[in-house]
Amino acid sequence: MKKAVKEKSKKYKTFVTVKNTIGWFLVVLLGIAMVIIVVTRINGETPTVFGYTIFRVTTGSMEPELHVGDIILDKSVEESEIKVGDIISYDGSGSLDGMVITHKVIKAPYKDDNGNTMLQTQGVANDTPDHPIKISQVKAKFVAKIPLVNSLYNLFLSPWGLVIFLLLIILIFLDELINFIRVLTGNAKPKADINDIIKRLQEEERLEKEKKKSSEIDDPKMKKIDDVYNHIVKDDSDKK
Repeated sequence: MKKAVKEKSKKYKTFVTVKNTIGWFLVVLLGIAMVIIVVTRINGETPTVFGYTIFRVTTGSMEPELHVGDIILDKSVEESEIKVGDIISYDGSGSLDGMVITHKVIKAPYKDDNGNTMLQTQGVANDTPDHPIKISQVKAKFVAKIPLVNSLYNLFLSPWGLVIFLLLIILIFLDELINFIRVLTGNAKPKADINDIIKRLQEEERLEKEKKKSSEIDDPKMKKIDDVYNHIVKDDSDKK
């Protein structure tokens, strides 16, 4: 009995430890992501983590390869890694100043008459090539589309994203939150010591055995008393 209780207690403690570890990891990860996104958005920049950037397609210039609303993952690359056929995201200029354009490379990096490294792009759905851009305007190269993330992406960047973040923290640490509220309200229950639990279970087991034993002893006695009573009643009846 004592061994079984200790084993259950050990498993429960392991479960709580694993749950709290995973919970804190998710909280830290989400916290870092939110800080990066908020800070970079305030500064008018694009969030980048370990060289990877997430963009959202807002026009149909790359259809049918990329559709409006697609979330794409780009990676920062060196000039030598860009070649014809690659899809790149770059800072627009002129009438597109302040925008990030995602188009396909149709002319690999080359030197112009002024010694600047240039390249040329074009949207798959467009009839004419884009104006040549400087290599320094390139932000990253397309790696892959991230399906079914558009709604989550918009939600995460909205005020509701903060609400969901807080709800996740509450759900992960619900039991700790309940205990904290009990402490504040003075209704905290003292934690039961493992030895106390073992003693209580042993006492319950002992009482159960005594009850069973008593039942086994009492039954024959009661039967014997009934037999004597019935015998006396029968004798009285015969005498009459």
